Amino acid sequence: MMSFFSKIFSSDENKFEEVRVDREVLESVIYYSTQAFPNEFLALFDGQIKDNILYITGLIFLPGETCSTGAVFHSEMVPPTLKYWGSVHCHPGPSAQPSGADLNTFSKHGLFHMIVCLPYSFETFMAYDKYGDVMPYTVGDYSNLVDDEISEFFDEDDVLKEGEEIKPSFFDEEDDDFFKD
Repeated sequence: MMSFFSKIFSSDENKFEEVRVDREVLESVIYYSTQAFPNEFLALFDGQIKDNILYITGLIFLPGETCSTGAVFHSEMVPPTLKYWGSVHCHPGPSAQPSGADLNTFSKHGLFHMIVCLPYSFETFMAYDKYGDVMPYTVGDYSNLVDDEISEFFDEDDVLKEGEEIKPSFFDEEDDDFFKD
């Protein structure tokens, strides 16, 4: 029997029974891992749950620090409205087993995590849940799930027309007597 608080705070929207990762996402992780070598690379997973399947369809990059023994991101910079599903990073060595620091990150940042190790290939990825237990996943083409609707972020009125110039804004110093005093 569920407790009162479990009923209030539980969320079916975060439940899934399988994970499918877009091939291009893993190709990107391999690319960035190779570019970062001998340092680690770290990103968050973007995606969605549909029909009890977690689809990983993109990467989210945040500022952070990296070296050959670890990588961190500034979690305080994650917008409160941003939904992410976990993390992915590389190990610049032959093991994709999570370290203690990795397990700490897993427990705090999402439900699905991946590590790729040398030689950075599809065969060297390992997937884990938030507790560090190995998780199965399927690789495929799930790009059709990505909402490329740019109109949400793009307003046609913001585009300069031919011959139109940028007008000074509220914060332009030369346009405001307040800044001249």
